[in-house]
Amino acid sequence: MSTVSTRLPVVGGLTRGQRVRVAQTLLVGSLLATVEFAPRLGLIGPTTLIPLSEMVGELVRLLVSGELTPHIVQTFSAVFGAFALAAVTGLPAGVVLWRVDRLKRVLDPYLLIYYAVPFFAFYPLLISVMGLGILPILTIAWGFSVVIMVTNTASGLAEIPEVYVQAGRDMNLTDWQLLRYVYLPASVPYVFTGLKLGFIYALIGTIASEFILAESGLGWLISYDYNNFDVRGMYAAMLLVVLLALAVNATLTAVERRLYRRVRR
Repeated sequence: MSTVSTRLPVVGGLTRGQRVRVAQTLLVGSLLATVEFAPRLGLIGPTTLIPLSEMVGELVRLLVSGELTPHIVQTFSAVFGAFALAAVTGLPAGVVLWRVDRLKRVLDPYLLIYYAVPFFAFYPLLISVMGLGILPILTIAWGFSVVIMVTNTASGLAEIPEVYVQAGRDMNLTDWQLLRYVYLPASVPYVFTGLKLGFIYALIGTIASEFILAESGLGWLISYDYNNFDVRGMYAAMLLVVLLALAVNATLTAVERRLYRRVRR
């Protein structure tokens, strides 16, 4: 009788996953080395790019002095507020879109072109309705973030193999129990992809909105430093934004893996 091996192929002593991680490490290392040494070797002018170590040093100085604190509070409030609001509204809306096929067929063409809409063209309208402050920024960031969560949740639920559902029905699970114990756990990869993309979109919407019209925030600070030729301050703020995106993505990935392991048990 023939048997099918479930082991991953090993090439050069490394599994496929290990080779991917090595390639990722080399790619990131090359990028960081380029940022560090290209300005030091004079390949890029100091008014265009500063070494990575100087960005880190300037970021630490600004954090310790407290100069960044009001900007961090402003931007983090908008980003995490928009992300939380998008998750609270987007995930249930994705379930509704998956359950109501007629609604999905009606909205599908509009969802496909959603991100072609120039959100920032509505900024004057939002200001006239909501006034200056964090609300217009939060609304735009929510608008950027929510639809990718809706579509990924609906797609993930629609992709679940019918055998899973049939097994649940054979165990006499109710519709609510099917949703809780079959559909939602099995759609974890799609849902978390939507959450991770949704956070990045919320971050982009917030930073870009602060560029246009804000009195504080990391986006405003990057624009202010750029206009005043403060390259060190600009790159320090940009580095903080990148670190925020990496930290949240790593956290969501860790939560996703933990949930996925529980589903596979």
